[in-house]
Amino acid sequence: MQIRRIIDILMTIALILLMSLQVTDNELHEYIGIAMIILVIIHQYLNRHWFMTILKGRYGAVRILSLTINIALISAFIISALSGIVLSETFSFINNIEDLTEWGRVAHVCSSYWSFILMGLHIGMHWGMIAGKIKSKWPGILAVIFSGYGMYRFVSANIVDYLFLNSLFVFLDYDKSSALVLIENIAMLSFVILLGYQLCRIAARPKEWLKPSANIIITCVICFILILIFGRPETV
Repeated sequence: MQIRRIIDILMTIALILLMSLQVTDNELHEYIGIAMIILVIIHQYLNRHWFMTILKGRYGAVRILSLTINIALISAFIISALSGIVLSETFSFINNIEDLTEWGRVAHVCSSYWSFILMGLHIGMHWGMIAGKIKSKWPGILAVIFSGYGMYRFVSANIVDYLFLNSLFVFLDYDKSSALVLIENIAMLSFVILLGYQLCRIAARPKEWLKPSANIIITCVICFILILIFGRPETV
């Protein structure tokens, strides 16, 4: 359905903007967050039949992987939304509770990055269907190279530290141009989408694991080369 495509595109755009706080000010960030909540609710309503089929049918590797990612994504997004509301300065009806505010800071950092990763994996799991509709042969070599750059950005920005609460202070470079910030976040999302797509291909056809695995390996090699050339700027 056309409405589903529009909602999915809007959610992806909102996700990129939410992860680009240097591009938006805090107030716009909060409005985009509210828009994202509304879009996710609409998305869940349009796909409500999925919830009715969870306990039905057989579970193969692809369905188990998809279910795990979907449940984790919904959980991470709920925590991200609630913690964002707690921290909100624009919508400040509950952010005066000190205990909740402290929880909100910790939870929002962790859950936001998990939502970003899991949404990328979710898109990747469905990329075969998406690519078919737009007649794309993705991932081509350019997509793999771009994803390799995204993996490099993922590593150099220390995203893993935020995912596992090894750091509660997110480094944001406000000297970067808005265009570069958006490109970097799109690249990181592309890396996760590629990872989700290749994992889905391996789960669907385990005997044909070579090509999907090769794409992941090439992505890792490109990332390693970029680290050797440019280092890890966020750690300097």
